[in-house]
Amino acid sequence: MTSAEAMTRAIRLVAFDAMGVVFASGDDVGELLIPYLRGLGCTLDEADIQRWYLECSLGRMTSADFWERCGVSGDDEEYLESHRLTSGILDLLAWTRAQGLLVGLLSNDVAEWSALLRRRFGLDEVMDVCVISGDAGVRKPDPAIFRQFAAQADCQPGEILFFDDRPANIQAARDAGLTARLFADVGQARRVIPALLGGRACDDDRKKRG
Repeated sequence: MTSAEAMTRAIRLVAFDAMGVVFASGDDVGELLIPYLRGLGCTLDEADIQRWYLECSLGRMTSADFWERCGVSGDDEEYLESHRLTSGILDLLAWTRAQGLLVGLLSNDVAEWSALLRRRFGLDEVMDVCVISGDAGVRKPDPAIFRQFAAQADCQPGEILFFDDRPANIQAARDAGLTARLFADVGQARRVIPALLGGRACDDDRKKRG
């Protein structure tokens, strides 16, 4: 733990990135979106696809506009069928809430796609706050999205623990005052959370078992 983190307030909220943390694919554009577009006959260069995706994930166009820019008749529901949750993530979210902590989602994503995925997997039922770049108009690692997340959660930045799979986002979160850890897997997260709570989660678990 850094000296800055040692001075933070007690953790009240644990926030998770979506792709590569809540969802198994850490590169949904390269691993899922581009293959889906190629299957529909899209001939755009990958750089152009990335550019239109970036605009869409900033809320500057709708998902329908994105499919049109890519020259295909894409379907949101059909595309999202390829997304899978990280193994054990729902248990981790439930366990985190059982420690008396708030749970949040902070993700770079197309607004419509994120909403559909949250509904499909029941994530809105376990998330106390969700900030998605397509709604916020700003993407990680821009510090503005971390400020917006803290404000929406009604937390001080130092009261938030954030898991992400990208080092640049971890550094940006720390610069914004959050405690942040690079996500490896569910087991690692379950070790990190009680360590930052001073062992409180472990004590609570033992009491419940006893």
